Amino acid sequence: LGQLEAKITAQGEAELKAFNEFTAWCDDASRNTEYEIKTATASKEKLTAAISKAAGDIESASSKIEELAGGIAGDEADLKSATQIRDKESADFKASEAELMESIDTVGRAINIIEREMRKNPAAFAQLDTSSLDGVVGAISAVLDAASFSTNDRDKLQALLQTRQQAEDDEPGAPAAAVYKSKSGGIVDVLSDFKEKAEAQLSELRKDETTAKHNYDM
Repeated sequence: LGQLEAKITAQGEAELKAFNEFTAWCDDASRNTEYEIKTATASKEKLTAAISKAAGDIESASSKIEELAGGIAGDEADLKSATQIRDKESADFKASEAELMESIDTVGRAINIIEREMRKNPAAFAQLDTSSLDGVVGAISAVLDAASFSTNDRDKLQALLQTRQQAEDDEPGAPAAAVYKSKSGGIVDVLSDFKEKAEAQLSELRKDETTAKHNYDM
């Protein structure tokens, strides 16, 4: 009987130990599971916040992209308009530059011819009427005819002088054509004055073109 009692007691103690160990394991597992759940919940909250922020960033970026696209479209339209204006300015400059250079060349050749003829016969030039534009033009024509200056160049020179005089006469306070001599001097003086003004105009034209090109390139 004593042996049976001892055996039953030993079995009970073993079962109790096993139960206690199982209970301890369950407690540890429960605590670990709770920690894992807590950690997973925190991670979920962080990921949810990150997703929400990313969605907000995407929306903000999309709005910014639309804004930039609109700005680019506007800039492209402005550039196209500016390019068209610049192309016209450049074409106008080239045409005006060519015209002025041709005028300067024509007048320069006329001056050389007249000075050469004056050296040959200064007395004849002293008798020419340079008191008015018409007289100057007539005198120049006579000299250039005698020097075999081309008809086209002579006509061009006369037109240049008349255009220049008309522009000066239209200026406020400009003297009348009758006092042309007192303002412009003799034939060579008239042509030299015209040439200097054309060269100054050409210089100013090129300066303006350089400035316009610089502004466009900026």
